[in-house]
Amino acid sequence: MKLIRLGKKSDDKYFVEEIAFLTYEILRDLGIQVLKNQKKEKVVNFLKELYVKDNNRFSYHNTLVKELNGHAVGIAIIYHGKNAEEYDNHLVQYLQQEFQLNDIELSKETEEDEFYLDSLAVSPLHRKQGIGSELLKAFENIGEEEGHQKLALNVDKDNETAYRLYKKNGFEFQSTFDLYGHPYLHMVKNLK
Repeated sequence: MKLIRLGKKSDDKYFVEEIAFLTYEILRDLGIQVLKNQKKEKVVNFLKELYVKDNNRFSYHNTLVKELNGHAVGIAIIYHGKNAEEYDNHLVQYLQQEFQLNDIELSKETEEDEFYLDSLAVSPLHRKQGIGSELLKAFENIGEEEGHQKLALNVDKDNETAYRLYKKNGFEFQSTFDLYGHPYLHMVKNLK
């Protein structure tokens, strides 16, 4: 069975682990310094804990999941830009508690008037099957249903494959900025 849905606090622990592994791959690719020095297993366990907590960007209520035969094969982390600062403040607190770190700074990624696609990931075994496009369409549908006027995302300047996917789905380049030491392109799609 194939479907795309928002995550649930009651999702099975193995399903949540698949989501946490996909999220880990995103964070690893971003090169966030706080997580670079941590063991993969510890970060994945931390992400599983965040998934079932409210008020953070990696929470179940911000996670669109592509489910295939009971497995999470793709995810999109989505939320409104007006919530980003609150989510980041909670995330910093959780990071400090879990990893005993101070002076954690997260980069600003979105504007307050944007419905934001924080992250998109597809399991390596399920790539090139249109799952990324399906997740983008589901993100757009939720944006429309909730009455948002603008969708936004960021893509690594060097990730031409992702850039083409977003462009093909109607996103337009708006600006370039630095995110965790890499140049990123901020892309926007107006809904109205």
